Order: sequence, then C-alpha cells, then structure tokens
Amino acid sequence: MLEKKRDSTVLLQIIDELPEFCQDYFIGRKNERALSTRIGYARDLNHFIDWMIQNHREFCQFEGKKRQIKPSDFNLISASDMDKFIEIYSDEHSIPATARTRSAISSFYKYLTDTLRAVDYNPVSGAQKIKIPPKDYVIFLTSEEQEKLLNTIRFGTGLTPRQQKWHKHYEKRDLAMIFLFLDTGLRVSEMNGIDNGDLDLNECSVVVTRKGGKQSKIYYSDESGGYIKDYLDEKQITTPLSCGPKEPLFVTLKGERLAIRQIQEIVPKYVDAALPEKAGTISPHKLRSSFAMEFYRAERDILALQQRMGHSSLNTTNIYAKAFESVSNKTRNWRESLKD
Repeated sequence: MLEKKRDSTVLLQIIDELPEFCQDYFIGRKNERALSTRIGYARDLNHFIDWMIQNHREFCQFEGKKRQIKPSDFNLISASDMDKFIEIYSDEHSIPATARTRSAISSFYKYLTDTLRAVDYNPVSGAQKIKIPPKDYVIFLTSEEQEKLLNTIRFGTGLTPRQQKWHKHYEKRDLAMIFLFLDTGLRVSEMNGIDNGDLDLNECSVVVTRKGGKQSKIYYSDESGGYIKDYLDEKQITTPLSCGPKEPLFVTLKGERLAIRQIQEIVPKYVDAALPEKAGTISPHKLRSSFAMEFYRAERDILALQQRMGHSSLNTTNIYAKAFESVSNKTRNWRESLKD
C-alpha cells in the first residue's frame, strides 16, 4: 500500500535531524509500524537525544554533532539518566504522552540491543514505570449527535461563509469518509491508507492495514456503501487520474492522498459547526470511540467489538463496555428530568 507523500516527507525531515544510522530503523522496518506511529517515535527520539545532549555530562560532547552519534554511544545512558528524563518530561506532558515516549525510547533500545547488538542493555527496562489510570469513561458522540454532524456535512449548516463557498467540492468525500469512521471504527491511519483497489463495492468491504502491518477485511453498511459510491462517481469526473486501483481513495482537489493531519483537521471543522459544545474534544479517534459505544449498545457483544476494532487484547475493548455501563448507571433516573 502506498504511503502518503506528505507524511513520508515529514518522517524524512525528522530523520535528517537524527543520527545517520537511525534511517534504517525508521525506513528499513516500515512494515512493522504505521507511518504515523513512526513519525511519533521519531519525534520522541529526537526530543530524547536533544535532552541528553543538553543535560548528560558525557552525551554533551555531541553538541552540534548529533548526526555523528553511533549506536554504541547509547551505552553512555543509564537507567538513572532515563529516570531523570522521564521525571522532567512528565512535568510538561500528560501521563499517556509520557508513557508513549517511554515506549518509543524502549523500542529504539530494543533495536540497538537485539538487532544491532551495539549496546549492552536497555536502560528503559530499569527505569521507573508509568501507570496509566484506568478510565471508566469515554468521550464519544451519541447517535443523535452523530446525525447532527452528518447533517452539517450534507447541508453545510453552521459552516462559515468561506467554508460554505468550498463545501460543494468536499461534501461527498467528507460524508463518505466520516460516515465510514462512524460505521466501522477505523483508525485514522487505516482510513488514510485505503486505496481504490482495497474496496469491494459488491460485498461492501474494504481491506485495511492494521497496527503491526496485518491486513484485515472490514465490512461496512449499505448506507456507507451508498456514500462511497456517490463519492467515487464524483471523483471519476473531478479527478479521473486518481481513480486507478492503486490510487488513494480519499484525495485532495489535486488528486493527492489526504494527509493524516488533513483528516484530523477536517473532523473538528464539522464538529465545531454542528456541535459547538463539543468543540475541541472530538477527533477521528473519538469517532472510533463513538462507533465502539454505539456498536456495543446495539449488540452487547464484546468479542465482536474486539474483532471490529482490531484490538489484540480484550482488555482494551473492555474500556468501552465499562464506559457504557457507567453511562447507563448515571442515567438510570432519566425520567426525573421530565418532572422539571
């Protein structure tokens, strides 16, 4: 599956700031992680190395020479150094963000120890662990809120005059894409990676690349199939060169694959117009959560939800079941509001 040119460029720009040997870790092993994950890992690693150069008494020798750092030089960093980094990093970042950064650095050290055999041990394994508090709530859109969102895409309601001016060019694309989010719970990286040839319009299915590079066939509803067909018919007229089987499904007006960042900007635009009270809280990932909550409400089948979400662990899927039960409990006296 072709990677998006814009995000590939972002990754290459970050890699150009890292030690030269890091290129193989991020480019040569691309089938192991999604492009968006590698971009995040590269940013985390860049931040980590910069911090060590500024704060580590031996690593400071690489000031202005970061590109020249060799794999064996990472032997200089101890578990104690990692503890200091995590402590400072956590002061300015959330617990989940700190945990993700710790994981990114640990993965890099695993590459240094297991693949390159350039360092003796992974100092992250001896550093403080980060416990993420379990959540019993999920931010999501109810079915009524989802319908408001979709109506804004259909009719442009609430969009600014400037947004409405261009809305006709994006309506069918955005409706097909956002409804597909709500209908299937796809991740933004999975949505971004879909090519035209991944679709089977007859059986209403699409093949997507999951986390870790595994491909899965996902089924969508007839309604979603209708929106996709309308969009494909329009695309055949407006950007016919983007209609080949190996070309991206969701494209810009120039026929280029929508970047993940662009998709992440499209969703809030409609949310701000349709649901101003939800402004700043709904992202593509929250559309995925919205699918999960509505699917569980309708089916009450946690194993089916796990399969639809592509979760490797049932514990991850259970977050939605627990959140649903929490919502149900809090609204058990809903009739009381009728007496006001």
